[in-house]
Amino acid sequence: MPEVQDILAQYMGSYMKEHSLSSHTLKTINALTKCRTSALGGHVTICEDCGHMQVSYNSCRNRHCPKCQTLSKEQWIESQKYQLLNTGYFHVVMTVPDTLHSIILQNHSECYTILF
Repeated sequence: MPEVQDILAQYMGSYMKEHSLSSHTLKTINALTKCRTSALGGHVTICEDCGHMQVSYNSCRNRHCPKCQTLSKEQWIESQKYQLLNTGYFHVVMTVPDTLHSIILQNHSECYTILF
C-alpha cells in the first residue's frame, strides 16, 4: 500500500512544474518526504545478546505528517469522545471565493473569527 511519502516523491516534481505552492506548503512537503529517512539522521540500536543491529531514522515531527502524528491523533480523538453530547453531528465545510485565499492564509485567526 503506497504511503503519502511515496506519492509525494513520485508526483511532486511534475505537479510543481505546473502549479505554484506557498512556502508553508513546500516546507510541509519537504518534511513529509524526508520523514524517517537518512536525510534527517538517525540512530543505531544493537542487541547486547545477539548483536543484531537496528537502524532507526528520525521523524520530521510535522503536524501534517501521517507517520508522526498517528499516535497523538488517536489520543486526541479518544480524549474528545468524553466531550461529545449524545446527539448526531454534521461536518460543515465553508467555501470562500478564491480571491480571498491569500488574505485568509495570511490572517487565519481574524478571518476564521469573522466566518464563525
